[in-house]
Order: sequence, then structure tokens, then C-alpha cells
Amino acid sequence: MTISMSSVDHANDLLVITCASGKQASALLPCIAKQWRRLRLVCHSPASEDRLRKEYPEAEVIRTDLGLPREPERILKDAAVIYHVEPPFAHRQAVMGFNMIDAARKVAKEGTFKHFVYASVLNTQLRKMIHHDQRLQVEEYLMESELNYTILQSTHFMFLFPVAPMLAQENPVYMANWNPNVPFSFLALSDLGEVGAKVLNEREKHYAAQYPLVSDGPLNYHQICGMVSQEIGKQIQLKQKTYEESVEGFLMRLFGSLDVDAESIDAVERILLYYNRHGLIGSNNVCEWLLGKKPTTWLDWMRQEIAQIKQQHQ
Repeated sequence: MTISMSSVDHANDLLVITCASGKQASALLPCIAKQWRRLRLVCHSPASEDRLRKEYPEAEVIRTDLGLPREPERILKDAAVIYHVEPPFAHRQAVMGFNMIDAARKVAKEGTFKHFVYASVLNTQLRKMIHHDQRLQVEEYLMESELNYTILQSTHFMFLFPVAPMLAQENPVYMANWNPNVPFSFLALSDLGEVGAKVLNEREKHYAAQYPLVSDGPLNYHQICGMVSQEIGKQIQLKQKTYEESVEGFLMRLFGSLDVDAESIDAVERILLYYNRHGLIGSNNVCEWLLGKKPTTWLDWMRQEIAQIKQQHQ
């Protein structure tokens, strides 16, 4: 019997995490911060920098723009591992990934770099969505880079459903961004955090792997609103936004403005058109295997959210 040993040196290996103040990294960090003694957390805004310095005072925090072509080399200097998350719908997103991979190859030649973990999206083959096509290009570039890599392909996140407003409203109304009859598969951030930690800690076992990550589903938004209604004791009225309203809402949530580059607008418009007709569907088998247990169900996640919200208001 062969026992697979990880080469991870938690005391000395430098782990870089990009978009470190975002949702994905915020789920990962509590799972690894106590083990990994050398962390370099990369963020974009001063507010994110301040928060990360307070929450992880032992970590090195770098504030930068991942779109600047020379920044990846500075970010990856002396690094052993990167958990690379890209800003959603960023301008020239594929190039951003290419630059980080090129920098990792340079560090690997110098002898320190060992593992590139890429936070991608489920079903990158669905190229009608621009951001899927860009992630597919980055995946291909990474596979051909001769780096040791793992690709984590996340589906639609559960946290995007606004549980708190549904609780707060006397007569709750959920405004769907697309056809509420179309089913989606969902991923809990807690499951993603556990999987990410496992991949980082076990390293070699996950080289050259692509993991489609789904916790629960498929479910459509009629089913979801029905579950939430039953749990909160109030009937949620489900309405669908117009396409134009959905595009504007997405842009405001992502960028805080409607004055953004054409590429980002195109990406948002395409994803909404695609979701309205096809949704995004995958299997939770891989996630269950990686976790060694059943992934989080949508009902479990919702109940946890409701309990946390009620506790905060006590």
C-alpha cells in the first residue's frame, strides 16, 4: 500500500491569495490561516487592505491592481503556492490570468514555486458567456504551462440570494434577474473553503486536477422562494426584472457604476441572456468526494443564514 505524503511546509511555504477580501477567499482563510504561517494577501481597495491587516495581522498584505502587467512578478516573489481568484467580470480578465501564470513560471524556474490553484467557473465550455470563455482560455494556458496546477470550477453561489431582506420585509418580494423557472446548481462558500484548504494542504494529490464544484441542485427560484417562505413564515412574492433592469443591477453591484468598459458590459449582458434560457447545472458528486461528506444543501445553508441574522438582531 502506497501512502501519499504532501510536501507542504506550513511554516515556510509562502501562500499567495488574490482577491483576498472577496467572498471566495473569505471562506478559505478561516480554514487555513492557523496552519499556514506565511500568507501574502492581495487586495485592491484601501478598505480591504485595512480589514485584512486587522483580521490577519501576521500576514503580509499587498494592495494592487491585478490588471497591471508587471504586478504578478511582485506578487509571486518567493512564493510556493498561489490561490488565484480574479475580480469578476474584470476588463481583460484572460490576460490577467495569463500574466499570473507567466509570473509563476518564472518563479518556478527559480526553484520556489510548487502549485497554482486557479479559481475558475463551472462548465467553462459554455463559451456563449464571455467570462466562461475567458476562464477557459486561462485554463488552457495553465494546462500547457508545465506548472503543477489544480482548477476549482465553482457554480452559482448560494449567498447571492438575499435572505436578510426577505426576513426584514413585511411582505417580501424577490426580484429575479432571469426566468425563475430555469434551474441552477448551487455552491455553499463553506464547502468551497473546505475544498480549497484540502487542495492546498494535500498538494501533490491534486496536481493536474479539475474539480467541478456543486453543493446542491438543480433548483429553480420558485422552489427556492417556496423553501424560504416556509422557513420564515411569510409568503415571498416572486417577480422577474426586465432584462435592462437586470443588466443595470448587476453592473451597479459589481462596479458601483454604469460607466464601465464595453467588455465588462458585454460579459454581464451575455451571462444574463444565457442564464435566462439555460441556467447553470452540474453534479455534486465531486464535491461530496472531496469533502468526505454530503455537501451543504440549500435548505441547510438557508437555515444557517436565518439563524445568524436573527442572532445579530438580538
